[in-house]
Amino acid sequence: MKKVNKFLKRYLPKRMLKALMKAYYAAKGSRNARRFRGDAVECPCCGESFRAFMDFECSDINDTARYAKDACNTVCPRCASFPRHRMVCACLEAHGEHIFNNVLLFGAERSIENWLRRHGYDYRTADLFDRTAEMKMDIQDTSFDDGSWSLIICNHVLEHVPDYRVALGELRRILSPDGILELSVPTDQNLDAVYEDTGTLTVQERISRFGQADHLRIFGSDFTRILERAGFLVEEVRGDAFPTRFRTVIGPADYDDNRIYICRRKESEHG
Repeated sequence: MKKVNKFLKRYLPKRMLKALMKAYYAAKGSRNARRFRGDAVECPCCGESFRAFMDFECSDINDTARYAKDACNTVCPRCASFPRHRMVCACLEAHGEHIFNNVLLFGAERSIENWLRRHGYDYRTADLFDRTAEMKMDIQDTSFDDGSWSLIICNHVLEHVPDYRVALGELRRILSPDGILELSVPTDQNLDAVYEDTGTLTVQERISRFGQADHLRIFGSDFTRILERAGFLVEEVRGDAFPTRFRTVIGPADYDDNRIYICRRKESEHG
């Protein structure tokens, strides 16, 4: 099945691929939702309730040790949201729909797209490698004008790019003066600073050092300061600020530390 999916994603025309994937995930979500029918937990991304969330299943690109403690009861049966996705959608609910007249979503995040569609947002998706995204784009060098977007959502992307500092500078450039950038990254709070190696590590070395085969780094406890140095005013939002029914906990990996960062442009030093 994995080989079939890989073939389809590579060779199927984009419009047909998106329609096929949408139908597949809708059918899978409906089946899972029936299995987990109940009212103990709630997903703000899709708006549905369940008896529990599903456990995350590791693939061969993940460091299974990092998922051993926190993978249970974390994934929405309907839309496959993680705790960080539920935090984002709950935050968007709190900010109000009228604030954001255009939205840019980096990465393929079905659960957040689901929320944006349900609330009638005008949004675009961008990714350098995922063909289901509307735009193929390098986050380090976009083609957008300055201040183009009122809301940019960027979860677990910066660990993949060669230079995250350049990417942060580009995100600040294309964010409107009164806009919001929402970020999250793999974080190990036991690290004082980012731990990275963009060189020629083997796949297994990347898995063991950074938790996943396509990660170039893992961030540390100084991530707020990194954002501030990049020219942002930063609000750190933690999972315990949300209802327990949302299960905005650490997980599914231990570097999913249930924190998201709400960033606004700081004009005094960099504007």
